[in-house]
Amino acid sequence: MDDAERVRRALTNLPIFPLPGAVLLPHALVPLHIFEPRYRKMTRDCDEGLRVLALANIPDDRAAAERPARVLPVIGVGILARVDRLPGGRFNVVLRGVQRASIEQELPSEEPYRRVRATPLFSSRSSPSAGQMAADLKQLVLALSAALRNEETQALAQLVARAADPGDLADLVAGALISNPRERQAVLEAVELEPRLELAAQAAAAALARTASNAEVPN
Repeated sequence: MDDAERVRRALTNLPIFPLPGAVLLPHALVPLHIFEPRYRKMTRDCDEGLRVLALANIPDDRAAAERPARVLPVIGVGILARVDRLPGGRFNVVLRGVQRASIEQELPSEEPYRRVRATPLFSSRSSPSAGQMAADLKQLVLALSAALRNEETQALAQLVARAADPGDLADLVAGALISNPRERQAVLEAVELEPRLELAAQAAAAALARTASNAEVPN
C-alpha cells in the first residue's frame, strides 16, 4: 500500500497532533519527540496501524487556552517515516508530509488523543502561467544554490531539478526556505498552484536577497 492510499483510508478517522505553530507541508520532514502519555498511545496506535498522523496548528495563545485547544482547519497529513522507541515509552519520530486536508468534523474518541474526519485538498489543473512561474522558481533556487554553495541548498537544487509537478516544486521550496509558522500555514492553505508558487518564489527571492546583502558587508 503506497502513502497516498494509506492517507486516503485514514482520513475518515484521522488522529491529529495539535501543537503551537506546527505546520506539515507535503514532502517536508518534521522530527517530533513524543513524551506525553496520550501521544505515546497515539504513536503506538499509528505505528501499529496505517502509520498516518496529522499535525494541527494551534495558532496563538488564545487558541491554546480553549478546551480542547482550537486548531486551524487546514492540516498537513503525513506518514510516520521513522519511529525510534526510547526508554520509558517515549518516542522520537519523523513525520513525512503527504497531503493537505481540511477538518470537517471532530469525532468522539474513546482514546486519549483527538480524531477528526477530514477531506483531502487538491489543486486544480496546472495552467500555462503556473508552468512559467515554476520555471522562474527553479531559476531562483539554482541562483540561490550557486550563491550559497552549501549542502542544504545543493540538495534543494537537486530536488527542484527533478520536480515535474509545479505544486510539488512549490511545496519543496517552501518547506526548505520558510520557517515562520504563519508563513508556512499560508503555504499549506494555498491549495491552488499560482498563489502557492508565488509564496515559494517570494521566499526564494528573499533568501537570495539576504545572500547578496551579506556578501556586500565588508569584513
